[in-house]
Amino acid sequence: MRQSWSKVWTGWLVLCMFFTSLPLGGSSAAAADEYDALRGKWKALLTGEPGYNQADPDIAAQIGTVTEQAQTYWNTLNKTAGRTALWSDLSDWSQSAAITSSYSRLKSMAAAYATGGSSLEGNAGLAADIVSALDWMYANAYNETKSETGNWWDWEIGAPLLLGDMMVLMYDSLSAAQKTNYFKAIDKFCPDPTKRTNTPTLTETGANRLDKALIVALRGVVGQSAAKLAQGRDAMSQTFLYVKDGDGFYVDGSFVQHSDIAYTGSYGLVMLGDLAKLLYLLQGSTWKVTDPNLANVYRWVGEAYRPMIYQGAMMDSVRGRAISRQESQDHTAGRSAVVSIVRLAEGAPADRAQEFRSLAKAWIQSDRTFANYYGNMAIYDIVRIKALLGNSSILPAAPLVYSHVFAGMDRYVHHGPGFAFGLSLFSTRISAFEYINGENSKGWYTGAGMTSLYNEDQEQYSGNYWPTVHMFRLPGTTTDGYAPAAPVNSKHYLGTKSWAGGSSLLDAYGAAGLDFSMSAVTGSSLAGKKSWFFFGDRIAALGAGITAADGRKVETIIDNRKLVSSGSALTVNGTAKPAAAGWSEAMTGVQWAHLASPAAGSGIGYFFPGGAAVQGLREQRSGSWSLINSGQSTSAVTNTFASLAFNHGTNPSNASYAYVVLPNRDAAATSAYASNPSVQVLSNTTSVQAVRDTAAKAVGANFWSDAPATVNMDGSAWITSDKKASVTTAESGKELNIAVSDPTQANTGEIHIEIGRSAAGVISADPLVTVTRLSPTVQLTVKPGGTLGRSLLVKLSLPAVITAAADAYVRDGSYAGTNYGGDGSLVVKSDAAGYQRQSYLRFDLAPVTGAVTQAKLRLVPALTGMAGMTHEAHLVSDSAWGESTLTWNNRPSAAALIGSWSVPAAGVPVEIDVTAQVNAALSAGKKISLRLSGQANYGADGYANYASREYGTAGSRPQLLLIP
Repeated sequence: MRQSWSKVWTGWLVLCMFFTSLPLGGSSAAAADEYDALRGKWKALLTGEPGYNQADPDIAAQIGTVTEQAQTYWNTLNKTAGRTALWSDLSDWSQSAAITSSYSRLKSMAAAYATGGSSLEGNAGLAADIVSALDWMYANAYNETKSETGNWWDWEIGAPLLLGDMMVLMYDSLSAAQKTNYFKAIDKFCPDPTKRTNTPTLTETGANRLDKALIVALRGVVGQSAAKLAQGRDAMSQTFLYVKDGDGFYVDGSFVQHSDIAYTGSYGLVMLGDLAKLLYLLQGSTWKVTDPNLANVYRWVGEAYRPMIYQGAMMDSVRGRAISRQESQDHTAGRSAVVSIVRLAEGAPADRAQEFRSLAKAWIQSDRTFANYYGNMAIYDIVRIKALLGNSSILPAAPLVYSHVFAGMDRYVHHGPGFAFGLSLFSTRISAFEYINGENSKGWYTGAGMTSLYNEDQEQYSGNYWPTVHMFRLPGTTTDGYAPAAPVNSKHYLGTKSWAGGSSLLDAYGAAGLDFSMSAVTGSSLAGKKSWFFFGDRIAALGAGITAADGRKVETIIDNRKLVSSGSALTVNGTAKPAAAGWSEAMTGVQWAHLASPAAGSGIGYFFPGGAAVQGLREQRSGSWSLINSGQSTSAVTNTFASLAFNHGTNPSNASYAYVVLPNRDAAATSAYASNPSVQVLSNTTSVQAVRDTAAKAVGANFWSDAPATVNMDGSAWITSDKKASVTTAESGKELNIAVSDPTQANTGEIHIEIGRSAAGVISADPLVTVTRLSPTVQLTVKPGGTLGRSLLVKLSLPAVITAAADAYVRDGSYAGTNYGGDGSLVVKSDAAGYQRQSYLRFDLAPVTGAVTQAKLRLVPALTGMAGMTHEAHLVSDSAWGESTLTWNNRPSAAALIGSWSVPAAGVPVEIDVTAQVNAALSAGKKISLRLSGQANYGADGYANYASREYGTAGSRPQLLLIP
């Protein structure tokens, strides 16, 4: 058998070169040879390419695993003539899974029969029993006369996919009549990969469509049918396209299956695997994929899959009900992605192939969770991955730095230095969770603001996390601990609110939010507003309007961390808390907390702006996988958890919270941060939630209603929006970057945004954003219709800022000899003698080189006595006056009038053009002095107090804004 297989493989190598461009009208003999070559390729994928090193310990171990598993199934196979099932535990044919499971066991036996080096390779007795069992399945369980019962998937995907593999593995042992029989079954239940067979009006999409395309393509290979191969290939094209709703990939990197479930890490893995297999199979053949949209597939690796993988773990936030499967935890799912991406690299363009291999190498090398990374891996893939790791010319990809809203599936992912943070949301578009066929029976809160922090503690979400964590107290969620006894099978648990999503900027900063109500999920009246803001390694979380009326205690879970050992010490305000399970404490005045971890550099700090009351708990929890998935093990498993939470009490009304997560800090660093925090809460109301980070010079704001609302910063308006929106701003050097989105995805009109500072010009702007004004404030008109929650970006250049070198106001009458240079205000008032005030400013232009194209004096009134006043600025020729000595009596006289303006309301900046005066000063002395005065006598209330350089809010102090 080994000799004949070697001939097939050698023939395929030759034929691949000769028949790459073979037309469909080629000779039948040549076509038959090409089918044989394709069958050889598929067999190589299933059992390994001929010539692999059987002495390699990992390959030898896999051969042993394949052999042992096959032997076990062979030993227990019912071989009697009157059998009613192949295995006694798979005898209930009312359960469609019995069909798929029976074929799966037969495939394991067939794999050992065809695997080089297996003690069962070529075993005639095994082959006879496999073929006999296949015939029995055809005669009794799976044939063209049967009708679907139970789960459609078993009939249309599970069974025919396995049957196709076995027809390749056992090809030489099957008669033409047997092959024809099996084809009849496949053609009955999977005749068209684009349609659901039992519901012809339903078009297959995503992973299901590709599963069926693979079935049909294999049917074409084994049955030597050009039409079937073409049908399978052509069905792929629909999956290459981006979608705007429902199943598939979105331009923002989201992947959805089952209409409204975030599924990159489950169905998305099936889709990735199928694509890699199909492209491998068809590449270089008459039926190679030539659709130009195939380029999208290669984009998805970086845009859709890479952000969801951290150190080899696939984030649970995009795995749907797969989190309830013991055999498929986060790192196992991540390894599946790695295998498929390495396969995909085989036929990808050179630059993409290099990228894919570099990513895979980084994930493999950083993943420490596997005792043996190659365990239960196909021999074909072991060979490929070992070659990759041994290739020194391929360097591992650098860690991802990334902050992005996946609006198509209500997810946010933030990769910072040494960690990744995932956020799961739900809305009127995306379900809170999915429950099907007994899987994920306690997933109620997994989409309700659940947060996941990945760092060097690589086994945090593995090691029986899901059956032991309190499923109604998940990190990040606001919960009343309630859910119905059981979810409804296949129900779509959509929310009643559309605001879910956010804005992201520069791959580094972002804002995310959730307007949530649990009414359509658990039936609870619990509702509120939740926001998260991302600034490098600082993640701020706010809650407002938290309300419930069901008589249950409501909590917000700051964190609920699985502890890997007793070394996970919890410190609060510098005091170590008890390490024994069972500790519980209601703590007040908490400024900071820290949870240590034995994994180096993976401690987590928590900062509470203004102090907070926090409930701490350390508990040991036991459960079983069967409690969250009826098909899983009933064996008890146990873990210990430490949690921090805000207790909002019973029936809270408009409760709120604020905290900051500080990944990878030790206790000393957390304490130091708490004493000098960069994060400042600007607003935490049901109108707007906003946070500033002074270190990043960034602000995030979520606006919750279609009514004008303003976020103030340093006493002045910073961001104003008249509609529901998410806005992130960041200042970098001489640029101001702005991101605006409509997280409701429902606004077909306009959003008007105002930013409280001047800009010099527009560097770039999304076509859907119009910059309507640059100064004294920036105004934007945003048209978000059809953007699907995408962040619309604007980049503005900023003027150079010169702050006042000296300023003071003076007063006549009995105060004519008094100096007010140290005052926080520059007072201007024209009135009767004894009540007049004028203000003087001087700017040093020494740092400025060359003439400017524009210069503006920016003033901010801190207090005004009345509306309707006009003020003037005059040039002052003498710049020798001193701030601490200037009085009414010695003030220099004013020269030419520069300009006048209507005094705005307090806090609203005004800008006066002084371009000519600045350029003149640049040519002579590089100093410019100005006097501010009133145009007329407005009476006792006719005054305005402009912020001076001593004013407490830096952004309101006098400035010269210069554009080169």
